Amino acid sequence: MLIRSPKVSALGEIGLDGQNGVSMEKQEALLRQCLAKADSTKPVILHIRGKVGQDVELNARCRTMAQKYLEKEQPIQLHCFSCEPGVFAAWRKVFPQVYASISGMVARFNPRQKQELQEIPLDRLLLETDSPYLPIVGKVNMPHFVGDVASLVAAHRGERTQDVLAAANANCRSLFGL
Repeated sequence: MLIRSPKVSALGEIGLDGQNGVSMEKQEALLRQCLAKADSTKPVILHIRGKVGQDVELNARCRTMAQKYLEKEQPIQLHCFSCEPGVFAAWRKVFPQVYASISGMVARFNPRQKQELQEIPLDRLLLETDSPYLPIVGKVNMPHFVGDVASLVAAHRGERTQDVLAAANANCRSLFGL
């Protein structure tokens, strides 16, 4: 099985997407198959995206499925995490090795999402651009804008950009065994 290869560093991104037009039943069936093949020593990268107001529900559905197939200590990356209130804490309660990966969407966070971002421990924070998707307002998205994401995250958290970058780098190395 490919996931067992030493050349494979993670499983994903896999998950549920309420915006792609594929039925949720089909997505859930595929997600169950993927989760069943996870290697407990390699991160699972979860893509969980809903229509407006749907992210909390989709996270709960995905988390329930993950609990059936994954070990409690499974390393997990919540890709393009939306920072909906209470969602990260719910994930961390059942999967202590979960990380929240923040993208350029942070530029559009509402006050509740900014508050949730502040609640994520620095040792559980990752950064990404999801390039070419999800640009920071007014920009064409590229990987080298990860520093801009870090600056926005730092501003919302009241921290220094270099501290956020250093923590995210250390977290990435830890998560992926680099």
